[in-house]
Amino acid sequence: MSSARPILLAAGGTGGHLFPAAALAAALAKRGAEVELATDSRALKFGADFPARAIHAFPSATTTAAGALAKARASLTLGVGLVAAAVKLGRIRPRAVVGFGGYPTVPPLLAASLLRIPSVLHEQNAVIGRANRFLSPRVNLVACGFPQLKGVDPAKARVTGNPVRPS
Repeated sequence: MSSARPILLAAGGTGGHLFPAAALAAALAKRGAEVELATDSRALKFGADFPARAIHAFPSATTTAAGALAKARASLTLGVGLVAAAVKLGRIRPRAVVGFGGYPTVPPLLAASLLRIPSVLHEQNAVIGRANRFLSPRVNLVACGFPQLKGVDPAKARVTGNPVRPS
């Protein structure tokens, strides 16, 4: 394993978040960058196909569940994930963290913010998702798949299009 400081990509555990992250990982690897992935346990089954030198799964949960107990449990899980992500980011010292949405991106991107690691979000949709909406004030830049993304500080927004992988 290389000792180069990686770029950490954070993506939710479903294809809609993982595939754009994989496309960026492949492009970065072609440029000689080391890439690691932060996600949740759902995405581990894609590990063999994801172009990263390491995959880190952090505890995460959605806070949209009904009921006070479910929300408290989700908040506790996110807190545990934040601590785990902060410890891991402190060890691997990534050059930057790039998030692709989904609640599994919350712990590593919050940890990056706390540790003052440069961070970027990518929003693939015309309407910003809940996790990205929550995280957007805490990152340095928001890369947008479409112009005029509502709910994002225009000074932070850059239209980049959507990364796609080869068929």
